[in-house]
Amino acid sequence: MNKLFPTYEIGSLPKLNARVKAARGQPITDDDIKEVQTLTQEFSVNGNEAIEVLRHLKTEQRTPTQEQEFVLVDFNSLLYLRLQEAMGLDFVYDGEARRAEMYQHVATRIEGFERTPEMIRSRGPDSWRMAVCVAPPRLKDGSLDSLVTKEFDFVHQHARRPTKVPIDDPYMIAVMSDNRHYIETLRPQYGNDPRRLRYEAKRAFTLALAQNVIRPQVEAVVERGAKWIQLDIPAATLDIEHIPIVVDGINAVVEGIENVKFSLHICYPRRVSLTEKSGYELLFPAILNLNPNVDHISLELANADQYEKDIAVFAKYRGQRAFELGVGVMDITLEQQQRGTMETPEIVKDRILRATKTLGDPKLVYVAPDCGLRQLQLDRCLRLYETMVKGTELARRG
Repeated sequence: MNKLFPTYEIGSLPKLNARVKAARGQPITDDDIKEVQTLTQEFSVNGNEAIEVLRHLKTEQRTPTQEQEFVLVDFNSLLYLRLQEAMGLDFVYDGEARRAEMYQHVATRIEGFERTPEMIRSRGPDSWRMAVCVAPPRLKDGSLDSLVTKEFDFVHQHARRPTKVPIDDPYMIAVMSDNRHYIETLRPQYGNDPRRLRYEAKRAFTLALAQNVIRPQVEAVVERGAKWIQLDIPAATLDIEHIPIVVDGINAVVEGIENVKFSLHICYPRRVSLTEKSGYELLFPAILNLNPNVDHISLELANADQYEKDIAVFAKYRGQRAFELGVGVMDITLEQQQRGTMETPEIVKDRILRATKTLGDPKLVYVAPDCGLRQLQLDRCLRLYETMVKGTELARRG
């Protein structure tokens, strides 16, 4: 794309209130239906079938049939495509409208995983039900359709702008799971060295996930026409010693796949460490070994608002390897919503220009929110996109 500072979404949007209530068997109200009608008019989406389903559910006070659920999900997906296009984003997807919580969406479709009964809480409202790896992981037979191919086919058919497909990274799945199988398998070899055992078990687990769970998804969407795939890896700097495993896992996913752009989404890096480095510095020099197909990294930056420090390391190594950077310019945290605060277009412009000056090449700078918007209210998401696009236009003017 020749446009300066292309804009894109990171991945998730909150599911429509009426759809969530319907799935939970909660009563549908006239206000729920009115909200959907308003959105269909605002973004020129045919929502007649979805509205009719909601009217039936309001009258009958029951959960939707499978066919009715499909209608609501398709509408939600199409609406979010049109919403992002209307807001002016240059690369779009469907807000992950078909997916449950990011980890469960994949973990429940992995052979060799058993679910634990308790929820694991990480931050604020974020939690997940951890799976235990009890055998070599692989995708369950027939799971690709519900995991990614039906989703991509729908988006590919309806999108009017270029798309970027978000897919989980193998190391993220490994970090969020209990690595029982590989710990026990490798214990006879490394049992006298717990640190080495932990490292080798995590590496074996990550590579198995890369080859048997993540790569099949990538190959499926590439076969269907995907040109840009984003691997989501929020845990990249969680364990500093394991960053080479992160790189090995990514390379196992993308190796040999040509004519496709791969990017990484890394959020909330470790900003305090016992080493002389912190933040995105921790990724170097290991990420210089990434497969050449991985040429773009999307960064959380707005929350910390230290663009010069965070981007300096990418400028430092640019002579060895120049990465495009997806510059996070909007703080998407729930705390910001609770405080009722949001950046202005002028702040967005300033952040883009600060990032560009530090990196030293405007052609390498893209613009995005810090992360996905799943936790936020939909009206705030719309204002966030609008602010980001307006600020980017200001930055393009200089």
